[in-house]
Amino acid sequence: MYHFSKVVDASFEEAIAQVTESLKQEGLGILTEIDVQAAFKKKLGKDFRRYKILGACHPGIAYSMIQVDDKAGALYPCNVVVQEYEDGRVEISAVDPLMMFLMVHSPEAKAIALKASEKMQAVIERLPAALPMAVAA
Repeated sequence: MYHFSKVVDASFEEAIAQVTESLKQEGLGILTEIDVQAAFKKKLGKDFRRYKILGACHPGIAYSMIQVDDKAGALYPCNVVVQEYEDGRVEISAVDPLMMFLMVHSPEAKAIALKASEKMQAVIERLPAALPMAVAA
């Protein structure tokens, strides 16, 4: 799988704050933020659910990877998606850096990507999961 995901027990705004804090605890910061809902409305005139892409980066890991391969920056930042479904569920998904950096062919790059993958997985695992929705009889 190319991502780590979790439906969280939070509102859309709370989920953004929670994932931002979880990223910070793993040494990552947010470099970019894309409001997909607003972009689709402005560029296409289309309504879309609340959906934000947060571009996250760990400076030390990024530095190490670019030292190994100076083109690796084309793969940055690591994206985290926060989206709200029609039923009110909020899901947070983060790219798995190990899958993202498979194209960089070196043992050093693989080791760096594995470290980044572990951090991103920890970010998602730290988030409070939503309780399963009751199924109507």
